[in-house]
Amino acid sequence: MKTIVISGYYGYENIGDEALLASIISALKAELPDAHIIVLSAKPEETGARYGVEAVNRVSLFSVFSALRRADLLISGGGSLLQDVTGPLTIPYYLSIAVMARMLGKPVMFYAQGIGPVNREFGKMLIRLVADRVDMITLRDSASGELLKQIGVHGPPVEITADPVFGMDISGDFDATDILEDTGVTPGSGPAAGIFIREWKGMKGYKKAVAELADNLCRRGWQVVFIPMQYPADLVPAREIAGMMKTRPEFIDKSLTFAQLAGIIKKMDLVIGMRLHALIIATICAVPMVGISYDPKVSDFLEAIGQPAVIGLDTVTAGQLIAEVEKVISNNEGIRGKLLEIRTDLRHKALRNSKIAVELLERKL
Repeated sequence: MKTIVISGYYGYENIGDEALLASIISALKAELPDAHIIVLSAKPEETGARYGVEAVNRVSLFSVFSALRRADLLISGGGSLLQDVTGPLTIPYYLSIAVMARMLGKPVMFYAQGIGPVNREFGKMLIRLVADRVDMITLRDSASGELLKQIGVHGPPVEITADPVFGMDISGDFDATDILEDTGVTPGSGPAAGIFIREWKGMKGYKKAVAELADNLCRRGWQVVFIPMQYPADLVPAREIAGMMKTRPEFIDKSLTFAQLAGIIKKMDLVIGMRLHALIIATICAVPMVGISYDPKVSDFLEAIGQPAVIGLDTVTAGQLIAEVEKVISNNEGIRGKLLEIRTDLRHKALRNSKIAVELLERKL
């Protein structure tokens, strides 16, 4: 039995990151059914129960060290781990796990990571020193590959794949009708728009623009619902935006599972969002979207799939948002067809990550 340790931003009730973890576990189990998986988590008991894996406290040095001693492979990822926008300790934390694994003689794979932004020279130096010594790197986008080259990482093999969530099977539909009706949205009674918003560095301009856009949609007969990816944090800016509106939107006021979220997005005619994994799930569900970019990872993803992104949270205007939404609405069916094609290719690329992990594991044993 092979033991694989997974390090990432897990156990924080963020649907995007939890979807990442679920997709990684599912893909690894498909390749290695008897694999023993250990997840480093902020809430190990919940993580273990939810995914049927072993989980240990991600900030307990003893627990992490003990897990790595038993490991045959460390997977660092997926997601945006190597960036310093969320704070100066993010990069040192994730790289310290990789260093510990290497000191114990364990192979390390950076798994479908998105790199950056990295603004501090100290962070770049750490990435250069550590990433150059891991065994394999897969990245979810080409921009991350370019950034690694600029930082000076040239040692390990690098392959551009796709976000692991694209590998998730959503064919077993979750019917979100009850959740939406409890919220005040009636599927089929009029077009529905799901809005995924978050706080970002105290910026206010985008909130006013989103409020005017939501009013515009409501006045035209759209059902508008704010959906949290990180509950309850995302409801704070959502309610602030609602307070600026002249019409009344709806809110999903509960923590959602990946299956529930996918079921809800399938019922939408349009997704407007800042959250990357809301846009990724919209792509999987072939739902047209407009992104509001607070981070290069959002605009890079939307550019890669040919969908619109509005950039500049404090400078974006309602006019810009409304114009982009109008373009999407007017070409709804064409966009759906394009997304159906794109998602098939991205699914194949996403599943490459687990195949590469197993190949690495077999080479190192």
